[in-house]
Amino acid sequence: MRGIPLCPVYLEIMRPANCLMAGIASAIGLLVADPTPPLVALILVSFTVFLITGAGNAINDYFDREIDAVNRPARPIPSGRMAPGTARSWSFVLFALGCVLAAMLNGPCLAVAAISSAVLYLYARTLKGTVLLGNVCVSYLTGSTFLFGGLASGGIGPAGVLALLAGLATMGREIAKDIEDMVGDSRGGARTLPIVVGGRPSALLGSALILAALILSYMPALGRVYMAVVTLANVAFAFSILRLLKGDANGAQRSIKVGMAVALLAFLAGALA
Repeated sequence: MRGIPLCPVYLEIMRPANCLMAGIASAIGLLVADPTPPLVALILVSFTVFLITGAGNAINDYFDREIDAVNRPARPIPSGRMAPGTARSWSFVLFALGCVLAAMLNGPCLAVAAISSAVLYLYARTLKGTVLLGNVCVSYLTGSTFLFGGLASGGIGPAGVLALLAGLATMGREIAKDIEDMVGDSRGGARTLPIVVGGRPSALLGSALILAALILSYMPALGRVYMAVVTLANVAFAFSILRLLKGDANGAQRSIKVGMAVALLAFLAGALA
């Protein structure tokens, strides 16, 4: 494994942008629970989630290599830039490193890191192709980043509300992704919600979940700055609902990503305030 961190493809398969957002989310969860945490705790929380998220993306690409050959042929494995076995080994290294860092925080954080690692592996191997259960797993994993940050402070507090909001928005995005990937998933034998019940009913459910997150986002009492910024995020979420209902699953995903990024800023603003 010598020299691996310097090789761009090893970072690419982790999808660092997603890892960074997850790391920021966990740091925000910590800041909401403890506005003045030790710097070491912030660093450990962020890097733990960054590594475990990257491990989940790598193992997901390993198990999805045949589907990605249809849906995303430019990814490291289907493009031939990384061998499947190498991707699997790299994911195990990242899982282990993440759990080691979590153990340096406290027992509850180690437990969440270990459980999340197991869920990520099972999701990629088996649960992704199941009706809704795979989507629920991803939603839990997204929300758990906030919970992980809260636990690093010794409690959960408002981080639990943020976890719920993130979980709902993620569930809507996952359904939109399944709608977009129906062709490749069908060839791969997956039984996702759109394949089982159809694209239109799935779009209605995804829209309802995003709308619920939009409404509930005004529940946390995190100050006026939070309210102003989260309203901007909700504009993006509203556009995602419109696009999803019009059959533009790809456009809906992009809007949800923008909304979630702005929502992270809102949560950060609320935590600092």
